[in-house]
Amino acid sequence: PVDIPADGDFGAAFGAARLGMIAATGADPLRVCTAPATDATIEPVVALSNAYADAYQRYRLLYPAIKAATA
Repeated sequence: PVDIPADGDFGAAFGAARLGMIAATGADPLRVCTAPATDATIEPVVALSNAYADAYQRYRLLYPAIKAATA
């Protein structure tokens, strides 16, 4: 499942700011580093698992050629 955050208070910069606050103030990391609120959760579609597996296998076979062509 993929959780979609409810607002914009998440991400690397926000996490860095939280860590800075903990370092500067001695705040409790368990109180500061909380998970963002979730707006929605996207569940996997089990019926598509074979199609995803097939596509992933094609990717795995093609990736070396693509990597060599773009190196």
